[in-house]
Amino acid sequence: MAALALLVHCGRRPADEGPARRIVSLSPSLTQMAFALGVGDRVVGVTQFDDRPEAVRALPKVGGFLDVDLERVAALGPDLVLLSELHAEAAGKLKSLGIRSLELRTRSVAEVRASILALGRRTGRDAEAAALVRLLEAELAPQTCPGGARPRVLVTLGRSSGRLAHLVAAGPGTYLDELVRLCGGVSALPAGPAAYPAMGMEDLVHAAPDVIVDLAPDGRPAPWGEVPFVRAPRIYTVRDSGFSTPGVALGEVKRALCIMVCGGKEN
Repeated sequence: MAALALLVHCGRRPADEGPARRIVSLSPSLTQMAFALGVGDRVVGVTQFDDRPEAVRALPKVGGFLDVDLERVAALGPDLVLLSELHAEAAGKLKSLGIRSLELRTRSVAEVRASILALGRRTGRDAEAAALVRLLEAELAPQTCPGGARPRVLVTLGRSSGRLAHLVAAGPGTYLDELVRLCGGVSALPAGPAAYPAMGMEDLVHAAPDVIVDLAPDGRPAPWGEVPFVRAPRIYTVRDSGFSTPGVALGEVKRALCIMVCGGKEN
């Protein structure tokens, strides 16, 4: 830790130099936010899970989402580290080392909006942030399905590859539920203590969804035919990781989701 503190001290810049110029991001959604604000050229380090935009693939990696290598972070000489509420431990260590951090939350549309504006302030891109928020608000305008239908939608975002084991769904109050409602649908799940509840076979039958949007990073469909639904739902297997990375791409995600909610072609 002493060597790390010395490394930080040698590369530290005064805290009042103005907008951040060397940024390390500990979250893919926050990396995308920085690039959307036009400060991608200031990002000097990202996680191993960052893959968008393509330019980040060549940037130095500072570990995973939670297993952050603080020595790598410090070696990059950042004047700002972007992190989420899940990085409390890393935030505390960075503070003790004199490295500034900015916590940005993206669990809802409102939080994404607030985070864009906050990052704009810290990078001197207030006007760009305001414009990006206006664009996002236009993209997220509520809509309805043809004929006023209100399909019951189940969004799943975790399970064993090609199987229904260890299935997890997005419950009411999550950002995915918010997008479903903006598309004109409703959650197939009741409100409960867990935002992302585990789902067994009986839970699936009881949910009786009209639509299942199955987020599968590997693209392998689940054997939904094994579930004895009273009425077979429309099922979509989605490989795009953007659905599970809430941020500036929410408008793009909503467009794709609305097609599925309101009756697009199944896959």
